Amino acid sequence: MAYAIDTPLNTSGSEVAQSYANDGEITWSWSAVDGATSYQVTVDGIYAGETNDLSFTSGNLWVGEHSMTVDAIDANGNSSVQSATIKVNVTQASSDRNTYAGAPPPSQGDENAASVESQIDPTSYDYPEVYQHSGYELVFSDEFNGTALNPFRWSSQLRWDGEFNGERYEYRVINGEDQFYVNVLSEDQEHQESIVPVYNPFQFDGSTLSIRAVKNPLQTSTKKLTYGSLKQISSQQTFLSGAISTHEKFSQKFGYFEARIKIPSANGTFPAFWLLHEKRVAEGTQRTEIDIMENLGHAPWYIYNSFHYFKNVTSSHFGDANFIKPQPSGQVYTGLDYSEDFHVYAVKWAPGRITWFIDGEQVSEVANNEANFEELYVILNLAMGGNWTNFPNNAGGLGRRSNNRFPSPNDLVEFNNPALVIDYVRFYKAK
Repeated sequence: MAYAIDTPLNTSGSEVAQSYANDGEITWSWSAVDGATSYQVTVDGIYAGETNDLSFTSGNLWVGEHSMTVDAIDANGNSSVQSATIKVNVTQASSDRNTYAGAPPPSQGDENAASVESQIDPTSYDYPEVYQHSGYELVFSDEFNGTALNPFRWSSQLRWDGEFNGERYEYRVINGEDQFYVNVLSEDQEHQESIVPVYNPFQFDGSTLSIRAVKNPLQTSTKKLTYGSLKQISSQQTFLSGAISTHEKFSQKFGYFEARIKIPSANGTFPAFWLLHEKRVAEGTQRTEIDIMENLGHAPWYIYNSFHYFKNVTSSHFGDANFIKPQPSGQVYTGLDYSEDFHVYAVKWAPGRITWFIDGEQVSEVANNEANFEELYVILNLAMGGNWTNFPNNAGGLGRRSNNRFPSPNDLVEFNNPALVIDYVRFYKAK
């Protein structure tokens, strides 16, 4: 691939001497590039800003190693190849600083929370609303008040992404999406060594979990394979992001599932909270799925929910699809911008009936006995781009035009590391 502008060279960085005014700072610099009108700076794998100068200062950095790359941008918005990575250590930072909004800083949360071997977060019982679901009892929860994901409750991948096929770990791209999910709990040693140190999308602040997407500094290819090796798929996707699921850790048939979430508002984001079949094809699945909350980031006023399954599933045939959208057409519109605050998204799944709620108010319902077929597990993820984000003509016509497919060059210039923020998840079963 030819680039219209050269890559910045001679990158360097130096820690700024600490004072009250410049706590935890690094000044980065590089050589001028002919034809460049600005430079985009990425610090710790996250877009940090754009400047017309040949230097950039990052502030509020925690003690430890930090990395920087820089792209040159010309007058037409063309970007160069990303520069070589430069790394600098911050040796001093005061304890009362604000945390840098980039990679995860040391959290103020409970360091022991991730080691609690229980599917119920003990601190959930401190909240009176846990006791207010009449006829139900809590069976799974996470208040995300720790410093890392609890591996007893969560995996940090989608089931089909990073599975071992007998010879290698295989990665897949679904729905034309443009993110690569960083699996911090991966059993793939190559993933742990080559991907996890680059960026951790799971950021804790002591009371919430943010799943944050960034531009992928590992992207070197424009190919769009649908499956392949770790190197093939991680080098072609435009973004790095995260997903958590309870696959092989928690699943159930029927119950009340809720999460308090703040969705991002940005072009290309596709956050989701959903339930998926635990069984494999050989075990007799109908590939059941219940979508509790989905959103297209360029239209934060709309929430989508649906129920779908396949009949006659075989190893060589997905089956006959049944995609059921609750009225009106699976699209919820109340006039609110759902990205401006946290909202509680929930589903009550009972025999033959599925009912969706936002902030305790019923928004849609469907009756279908096929909902009784199998146990489901839980997924929360932040996807980027993809077919539905661009062209959802079957879901309200809110997609972008085909000649403006995400990510456009302008989308990449304006990209600002959106996050799906999760306050808590709580799942109940009938008593």
